[in-house]
Amino acid sequence: MVSWRIVILLTAAFAEGWNIKNMLDSGERASEHFAYFTVQSNILVIVVMAWMLLVPQERRPRWFDHLRGAATAYIVLTGIVYAVLLAQPDEVWSWSIEFTNAAQHRIIPWLVGLDWLLVATHRRIRLGRAVWWMLYPIAYLACSLLRGGLVDGWFPYPFLDPGEHGGWAGLLWPTGQVLIAFFVGILLVAALGRLRHREPAARRAVTEG
Repeated sequence: MVSWRIVILLTAAFAEGWNIKNMLDSGERASEHFAYFTVQSNILVIVVMAWMLLVPQERRPRWFDHLRGAATAYIVLTGIVYAVLLAQPDEVWSWSIEFTNAAQHRIIPWLVGLDWLLVATHRRIRLGRAVWWMLYPIAYLACSLLRGGLVDGWFPYPFLDPGEHGGWAGLLWPTGQVLIAFFVGILLVAALGRLRHREPAARRAVTEG
């Protein structure tokens, strides 16, 4: 799977590099560009893939499988939320969209999701601990609402903008939907990782002995 992960790393790095070039050319504020969940989850994928390629499995910390699982859940759910809530109707099945959009919302989520399914975790994922993966989406939501409401009035996505939903109370339904989707998606990713796990023969022998 080394070549597979190199493809993921290079695709994610090139897409984000191209995004940064576009940001500089267009005058988009860095504080806005890097505030998108899509960008942050893709950067996390770059970090995780580089870590797996550069650091042998036995030298990774015990919590690394949870980091990998969280990154998988975030990027896969990024693609799903984009397709369901953010993409224009003619974009959902179209491949005429720009490369960075296709890479970060479609190609990378698929590649990372398949990596999670094809390569078992080193340690068994505990579903109770996987619930902690929700902390980042919740913190992201809170920070986005606080920034938009108290700092500069900018919201990264329409479903976070009270102006699009008749006020703050109107955000309860769209944000609630997203949080529920993330919770269910995280548990599903964790459960699949747990099912795919196979205890190494040496460790089984020690346990059984």
